Amino acid sequence: MSVHNVPAWHPWFVCAVVFFLFLGLVTSFKTPEITAFSALVVLWNVGIISSQQATSGFTNSGVLSVGVLFVVIQAVERSQIATKMAKHVFGMQTGVRYGLLRLCSFCFLISGFLNNTPVVALLTPITRDWARARGFSPSTFLIPLSYSTIMGGLLTTVGTSTNLVVSGLAEDVGLPPFGFFDIGWIGLPVGLVGVTYLVLFGPMLLPKSTGLFRYMKNRGSELITEVQVTSGFRYKDQPVVLALGMLGFHQDVLVKIRRPKSYKKQQQQPSPPGAGGEGG
Repeated sequence: MSVHNVPAWHPWFVCAVVFFLFLGLVTSFKTPEITAFSALVVLWNVGIISSQQATSGFTNSGVLSVGVLFVVIQAVERSQIATKMAKHVFGMQTGVRYGLLRLCSFCFLISGFLNNTPVVALLTPITRDWARARGFSPSTFLIPLSYSTIMGGLLTTVGTSTNLVVSGLAEDVGLPPFGFFDIGWIGLPVGLVGVTYLVLFGPMLLPKSTGLFRYMKNRGSELITEVQVTSGFRYKDQPVVLALGMLGFHQDVLVKIRRPKSYKKQQQQPSPPGAGGEGG
């Protein structure tokens, strides 16, 4: 189908499909692969794209390379090479900025040869635990971890799946594919500037959140906790003040008592004739 013979409704229909595709991705109505594949099936069924065009992406060399990278990163994850290297790289005698420098440099270099998403998934728990052990806020390090990994993906063609897909598309239209380090002529200076910025200004701009556990430890007296009393409670049927005292709490810690509906109905029932007048 030539460009001049395209029906007038085709562009509008494609725009509508792209809109609903974007809406589905934003709302997470289904998983991204199901949403994208559904959009492809719709365009194929109405005849906007041919069968060859619909399946050409599955034979793209860039897409196949991305699949191979997932095998490589799975081997790296199981061998725990990145975990062992990270623990030695971070160190336990570093300050915030020097720790950021070592973290960003390590992520910048390793993400040039591995896919970004698995690298972030591997290093996030390691970085969080290291920051807590050093008494630093993990939030100060997690954003630089992500950004330095993204910039490191611009060092080589295999650094990100986007590079591989674009290289494959260029090869499909007759252009020469990217060399392994061709993109690094742009990625390296950009990455160096970005890492420097993260190290110098990151500690001043990023939040100093210490996490939920540290918050509970520091401000535990301000928190409200709900406790359910079961039938096996040792101080059952005892006055509330006495039960709190036996547990080591002051009576002021009690805010409210919520009783079950069955207990309220039992209290509202009239006493049978001849029953004692003692209250419970």
